[in-house]
Amino acid sequence: MREFFSAAVRSHARLIGPSLIALALVSCGGGGGGGGSTSCPGGFLTCNGTGTDGGTTTQTPKVTMTLVDAGTGVATNNLTSGKPLTVRAVLVSATGLPLANRVVTFSTNSSLAIFDPASGTRLTDANGLATINLLAADLASSGAAEVTATVDVDGASVTQKIAYAVSPGSVTLSNLSANSSSLSAYGSTSVSVQVFFNGALTTTPLTVNFSSGCDSNGKASITKSAATINGVATATYTDKGCAGSDIITASLQGTSAQTTIAVAAPKASNIGYVSANPSSMALAGTGGAGLSSSSVVTFKVVDSTNNPVASKAVSFDLSTRVGGIKLNNQSSGAVQATSDASGLVSVTVSAGSVPTPVWVTAALVDDPTIVTQSTNLTISTGRPTQDRFSLSIGTFNIEGWNRDGTTTSANVFAFDRLGNPVADGTVINFISEGAGIQPSCVTAAGSCSVTVTSGEFRPRVDSEPSTFSVKAGRVTILAYAQGEESFDDQNQNNIYDSGEVFRDLGDAFVDNTEDKVWASGEREIQFSALNTSACPAYPGDGRYASAPYKAGTCDGVWGNAHVRRNLVFVLSSHVIGTVTPSTFTFPRTVPQVCTGSFTFRMSDINNNPLPAGATLTATSNVTYTNDTGETVKATVSFPPGNDKISNTNAPGGTFHSVIVEGSKCTTPLTGSIGITVTSPSGSASGANLTIN
Repeated sequence: MREFFSAAVRSHARLIGPSLIALALVSCGGGGGGGGSTSCPGGFLTCNGTGTDGGTTTQTPKVTMTLVDAGTGVATNNLTSGKPLTVRAVLVSATGLPLANRVVTFSTNSSLAIFDPASGTRLTDANGLATINLLAADLASSGAAEVTATVDVDGASVTQKIAYAVSPGSVTLSNLSANSSSLSAYGSTSVSVQVFFNGALTTTPLTVNFSSGCDSNGKASITKSAATINGVATATYTDKGCAGSDIITASLQGTSAQTTIAVAAPKASNIGYVSANPSSMALAGTGGAGLSSSSVVTFKVVDSTNNPVASKAVSFDLSTRVGGIKLNNQSSGAVQATSDASGLVSVTVSAGSVPTPVWVTAALVDDPTIVTQSTNLTISTGRPTQDRFSLSIGTFNIEGWNRDGTTTSANVFAFDRLGNPVADGTVINFISEGAGIQPSCVTAAGSCSVTVTSGEFRPRVDSEPSTFSVKAGRVTILAYAQGEESFDDQNQNNIYDSGEVFRDLGDAFVDNTEDKVWASGEREIQFSALNTSACPAYPGDGRYASAPYKAGTCDGVWGNAHVRRNLVFVLSSHVIGTVTPSTFTFPRTVPQVCTGSFTFRMSDINNNPLPAGATLTATSNVTYTNDTGETVKATVSFPPGNDKISNTNAPGGTFHSVIVEGSKCTTPLTGSIGITVTSPSGSASGANLTIN
């Protein structure tokens, strides 16, 4: 064949020699120049001719094309998947000389065939020869098409075509097997399959895809694809905890084969603690919103490579059962559970009635020497109880009657029936009669705080039960939370037992009038619409003086309730309203005393205390006659602690003493004292005391 192509290049005359007559019967001569092309008789595999113009043959550069089997070199135009053809194009000049280093561009129907290389371009060699492989687009390709070769020769396009047929190939997979059909845990083996093309082992590399059930869920890995070598495709399978039978599938162009490999289960070599959720439990019977009296403790069974081991029985026990702690709801004895696909195994711990640390031990049933324990669980707290629920405020009398934006803090301290801080995250709610207050806070270490801010609404028509009959400026705050009624634990078992004394609670309310009796217009926080029983009298020791409840809203049964506290703070004015008494009589004695102390009550314009922290200064207009007959001005001063307004919500204001002092007096000290009060904001107000 090589001699034939060489001869074709050297001499057109020799192409029609007797030795080539037979080949000419399956070939086509033709060519084109100047953009022309020549069609060849159908069925020919070789085209070599010249273009025509009006019936006159014109000598131009020409391309001769041939199709041969890429493996054997035998001339053929039948393309089958797995058996590519080689397209040969010879470019010669008009005088028959080879044209080297010219780019030949090949094209065809890409749905039937593709080129290798995919660019479809080749460079002619010294003999004017350019070759390219033609491959079936896929195994199912079927039909007929042409390969077109186009080359530019000194500005003239020379084109030639040659026809070919595509036949689908037949692929079968056979003898899929693993080198080791029984594999140890985490072991590896090769998996091979024979690929037959049209009944014979393929000599052309074909790509086989491999998969397995365990590979799809991450418990094994297998080479996803492998090309055949001498008709055999080989993949590598590696166990990652499959532990059982795994079906391996090899597939290629719609055909597949399967085999099964047995993978040994890994041996458990360790068990580790994972988590306890939550790690802190409320006492039995005291769970509620945000609280739990049980915890799920989780462990993990692993092998020597730290991979999870499924289906392993684990035995659990507790370090203590004081107070009735249970394990999977059992009061005594070990319990068992089995590890899941992730090696995880869990058990539930239920709290008892006594605060205590506790931990869970976990051991493998089939090897009890493999054992571990959880970190400490804590059974330490319960719900807030009424007797241990407190409300306080940073400043009782803030400068807020005439000023907006003055702030202080309201603080709650909440403990359970044993005096332990309630669980972190316990929600405390707040409501105020006036001014502004943040709606809630969550506890940390048993306490939390909100901000109280001066502003409207400012109460103006309230009353309170003191003799001062203050009607304005006093604001009641209610703090409340989900908790429980308090009881007297006579047998010290930390559980309410029938017959023990408890303090029933009705609905909480904002006690605007400070009299512990609900009145129309006072905001009520209903606990249950079903609670309609009479409520008991308040304890005589005063413990519920700030925890009033509405009559007729109790249930007569110990249990859950809103624990609560009321507290009153004052929106104080800086303006002095009342000073009483304001007139004093200096003592008359013989000999005459020269020092007098006078105490007065001072309040703001609503008869509330002036703002906390306000300072008092005194100016003396008090005189006396000394032993030389001179008229001398006395000094005035405040004893320690009397020159500031204290932190208080007391109706009627605060009490202060002033000292008037002279020296060598012969007459009583008389006159007036000017009192000036300067508030924390710098606002000042004055009043006078008269000394007769």
